[in-house]
Amino acid sequence: MWYAKHNEKAEYKYSFDYQNWYPSVEFETKNTITNVGLYELSPFSKYEIKGEQAHSELQRICTANIKNEIGRSTYTQMLNKAGGIETDLTVICIDKNHFRIISSAATRTHDKAHILKHLLPNLEFKDITDDLVCLGIFGPKSRNLISKISNDDFSNETLKFGYGKFITLGSKKVWAQRLSYVGELGFELYIENKDAKEIYQLIIEEGKNHNLSHCGSHAMDTMRMESGFLHWGHDISPEENQYEAGLNFAISYKKEIDFIGKQSLLKIKDKKQNRRFIMLSLKNSKPGTPLLLHEEPIYLEDKIIGRTTSGNYSFNYKKNLSFGYVSSAHSNEELSKMDLHIEVAKQKFPVIVEITPLKDKHVRFL
Repeated sequence: MWYAKHNEKAEYKYSFDYQNWYPSVEFETKNTITNVGLYELSPFSKYEIKGEQAHSELQRICTANIKNEIGRSTYTQMLNKAGGIETDLTVICIDKNHFRIISSAATRTHDKAHILKHLLPNLEFKDITDDLVCLGIFGPKSRNLISKISNDDFSNETLKFGYGKFITLGSKKVWAQRLSYVGELGFELYIENKDAKEIYQLIIEEGKNHNLSHCGSHAMDTMRMESGFLHWGHDISPEENQYEAGLNFAISYKKEIDFIGKQSLLKIKDKKQNRRFIMLSLKNSKPGTPLLLHEEPIYLEDKIIGRTTSGNYSFNYKKNLSFGYVSSAHSNEELSKMDLHIEVAKQKFPVIVEITPLKDKHVRFL
């Protein structure tokens, strides 16, 4: 969850305010945006689908237009027939008729069940979560670091954001893809279990020259909120549709297929969404004052108009962040000029509506 500093034990000291792991997260997040961080991503769910109908089936169960080109990735959701969000994931084409799906660690069983429920039985489906180690190298020095331990070309012209390819690290073949849940320039490395220790040591040794730091999931969760990335189970679920969540960019009506949930989406696509996602920050922000988590009421003046779904303190931007949903006839832009509060432990805290994510999205495209 975090890497303890000053020889302290990495143990939770539970509190309703300042968290004992904050100093580690402050260091890890700041070092990621200034140098480079190493993230353990192996628990992320990983599935592979193979077969001549693999692409057409993914087109049918996913909302986005799945790229059928080796090395191309697609961010997408899968829906139920009512249009609710059942999965939030990335699909990447590894080879002809061979696709890999990456989703959250916590949703492994759920996502697998949803996919198998709808997938044609003649296709080969395999859960490979335990077969591969995944290490994330993220930060402005990530390209320099990986270029020192591989002879492959990692320039933006050769490996653009959203693309992947097989590379060689040391003497080992590894799949590398330019994706980042923390919103920084970086690479996800998918490594055979037997090769993981050797490659980890390569990264650590060369990392000494780039101020590499180990980073935990608290840092990753904080940085994904800085980037405006949603988390299934908190910020999105079958109760939300993509229009409410602001994820309608991941819907393709151009592909000539009646994907699951399409008919329900068509009924709401041109309607005003009174309930919608919102990003907030406290006007007076201090770490843990208050401790923002989720399920806190959101007030417009003296009326509850919504609830929060995620919370974290960003040391990079010195802001208490909160995601949530509001039901209001006012747009988020209009609400930004009004009197909004989050209530924690019966105390109301004034908030700012963040119209755009704190982090500049262009950082990860460099």
